[in-house]
Amino acid sequence: MLAYARLLRLSLAPSAAADVAVGVLLGHAGRWPGGITPWLLVGASLLIYHGAMALNDWADRDEDARTRPDRPIPSGAVSAGAARCLGWTLPALGVALAGSISWQLGLGYLLLASCAMTYDLKGRGPWRGPLLLGLCRGGNLALGMALAWTSAPSGPRAAPLLCLAAPALYAAFIVSVSLLGRLEDGQGGDLDHRPGRYVRAAAAALCATPALGILIAPPPTSLAWIACTGLAVASGLWLLNAIPQAGWTRALVGQAMGRALRSTLPFSAALALLHAGESSAARWVVLAVLAAVPLSHALRRVLPPS
Repeated sequence: MLAYARLLRLSLAPSAAADVAVGVLLGHAGRWPGGITPWLLVGASLLIYHGAMALNDWADRDEDARTRPDRPIPSGAVSAGAARCLGWTLPALGVALAGSISWQLGLGYLLLASCAMTYDLKGRGPWRGPLLLGLCRGGNLALGMALAWTSAPSGPRAAPLLCLAAPALYAAFIVSVSLLGRLEDGQGGDLDHRPGRYVRAAAAALCATPALGILIAPPPTSLAWIACTGLAVASGLWLLNAIPQAGWTRALVGQAMGRALRSTLPFSAALALLHAGESSAARWVVLAVLAAVPLSHALRRVLPPS
């Protein structure tokens, strides 16, 4: 079971679930819709996300046999056939689950699954790979927001501009982190200045989050905006602190990548704070996302995220 958990990268489950939960919250302008529908959407996202992780390991099994022989497939703990089966079956179940809510969400999650599987099978490259990953994670947030438009209940909804800006900003952050991650294995060439460039870009995306509140969707209370600003800026500065005084090494890139991955949850929480004024649901979502930070950190000690 531990080998399968490593194959599916279960330490990243809190981050994938947080994307959708925050998207649902933003789409409904700070309300959490009743019923089982939002939880079905979270489940669909997790099925696609972790199924794509299994397919990623299946596609990389020959390279992993040379460079990471302790991974589940090269070590023999999980067969290649079982990994391939999970890689196709779980995303299909996720699309079906989203389709049970509405055909529009089913189509959206089909496109999301296609992007994830394209990355696994055909999407590697210095820019194509990071852009596909950014599209996947930004799309995950956007589809959570889309629930407000595809479900029947009426009520306040997010400004359309926010529905474009928030996923785009989050996708830009993921692209920067993915470009940094390529350097962990030396895929990006010279380490002279590239890592610092990507770390600064990711930190800038984090710190730009409060601007969404000022320009697009002002939070209902100044306290919410202050909390959003503090969390975003503190996370951005913590990430920038990973830039060494001297030259970069592979070990320092790995440490910076670890910080960048752990910043995804604070990023999601900062977005949720844009609508965390008088809404008790919003405050609970923010607290749950922040509580997932130590949980994810504890899981990654046993189940490496990258």
